Amino acid sequence: MKTQKYYLFTKRNIVNNSNKSKIYNLMIKGGLIRKLSSGIYIWLPNGLKVINNINKIIRKYMNKLDGIEIYIPILQNSNFIKKSNRYNLYGKELFKLYNRYNKLFILSPTNEEIITNIICNEIKDSFYPKFYYQIQSKFRDEIRPRYNILRSIEFIMKEGYSFHNCIKSLDKFYEDMLLVYKNIFYDIGIDFFYKEAKCGNIGGILSHEFHINSFYGDSKIYYYKYINNIFNCSLYFKNKNKINNFRKIKLFNISKYLLKNKIKNIININFFVKTILIKIYTSKYNSLVFVLIPYKKKIDINKLYKIFPFIINIKILKENYINKKFNLKSIFICPFGYFYQIIADYSIMNWKNFIFGSNIKNSIYYNVNFFINVNVSGFFDICKNISFYIKDKKHINKKEKYNTIEIAHIFKLMDYYPNIFINKNIFLNKKIYMGCYGIGITRLIFSIIEKYNNNNSIILPLSISHFKIGLIPINMYNNTNVYNISFKIYNFLLLNKIDVLFDNRKLYIGNMLTDFDFIGIPNILIISDRMLSLNLLEFRDRLNNNIKYISVYDIFNFLLKKYK
Repeated sequence: MKTQKYYLFTKRNIVNNSNKSKIYNLMIKGGLIRKLSSGIYIWLPNGLKVINNINKIIRKYMNKLDGIEIYIPILQNSNFIKKSNRYNLYGKELFKLYNRYNKLFILSPTNEEIITNIICNEIKDSFYPKFYYQIQSKFRDEIRPRYNILRSIEFIMKEGYSFHNCIKSLDKFYEDMLLVYKNIFYDIGIDFFYKEAKCGNIGGILSHEFHINSFYGDSKIYYYKYINNIFNCSLYFKNKNKINNFRKIKLFNISKYLLKNKIKNIININFFVKTILIKIYTSKYNSLVFVLIPYKKKIDINKLYKIFPFIINIKILKENYINKKFNLKSIFICPFGYFYQIIADYSIMNWKNFIFGSNIKNSIYYNVNFFINVNVSGFFDICKNISFYIKDKKHINKKEKYNTIEIAHIFKLMDYYPNIFINKNIFLNKKIYMGCYGIGITRLIFSIIEKYNNNNSIILPLSISHFKIGLIPINMYNNTNVYNISFKIYNFLLLNKIDVLFDNRKLYIGNMLTDFDFIGIPNILIISDRMLSLNLLEFRDRLNNNIKYISVYDIFNFLLKKYK
């Protein structure tokens, strides 16, 4: 795209207003949004491109789960939501309007009733699960919209609904969705954690919220902070350390008792992940599960029952049983080499380069990383409160409050909605079970911009940026060499389907750089006669805050490696 055919909507002089967030000012300066009225915003081309790139990532992962995209009207007959009793539950937040015949309609907040009515009256085959999703605007009549797109009246949301013929199928799909959501947010490039939550107006027996730590957060989460500061909130967010080489270390040969009691002198226990083997019992089958937790914590058995809500009993297996069953003579077991389900406490979700058991006596693994060396099916709240190993209460400080933004919420709805709308002539005595899965797209953008900025301008991550690279030619119309090289690079990027913004306006370089900074382009390539005389081009990586000089002869290979 050339800037002469594309209007940037940037604004240089924004009056700081204490009632507006810094994120709002950055989005106005960057030409992402404009305010139409309180809680209602226009998404300009720069902002819409970011939304579409996020939607592209979401669609990729929804399609991996065999999701089928649909479109449900925003304007709906109120009879459906009245049947599920949510008309009264939503109360004044529900937008209501009447047509010329005095018939009551609503603007959709979510679509559990509509999609369930379709499935329970149309689909007759027995092939389950079935998963449908859409990305669409939603409406809630907020009493006080806050922080522009963070809590607005109209917002964009991805919503998905799965249908199952048995509880086991729903449980598996729910776990798959937990992992898929983690991958979505990882691809986008944000730090997050998730926790079990109340089901609220949506309903169901189990739900999990995904949160991002934020200064502007409208959710409140409490943590207990301790004097040793080992397991405070910061460990729930991504460690920026590089991934180190995975390796096994043999410890010196000492007795089992001494090794357990002198472990503090041998390894850094603050980054040791302990493996516990449990056995879960249901009415139909028994299964072994590996549970990963920090070394100093203990399992809370009651929390395990919430993770596996349909089990009859849970048994934590003792060391003697494990040694006999697996023929191990090991102090620290690990799940390597076994094909049982693995779950982990969410406090270690974003740990990198941690320490692990090895199933071999006097040996441990260093630099273990999730989804590289060990795969887990989900992260949950598993452990008891940390205070169990702190005997002196003086070590415990009062709980601290953290502001967070809820960016996603998933629910196990079970059979509540299907029971209301089911067509008994089609399904006879069969049961249908249901789950729903939401992501707040516009809330997600607010969180991304809060993380990716330099106080004066946005720096969008490559995965969702409207343009991957910006081309700035200096004095192009007075220099044939700059003109020719610039258009060669521009045409090359277009040919390889790399999103590029080519500034072909007759402006000074300072004005061009300011505009590109404001809209959030992560990489900028500057073509100047001075650098071309040295056969070089200047490449600015704004995300990592560094400048590289690339040879003119290597520029095409460099761009392909960078963006393909």
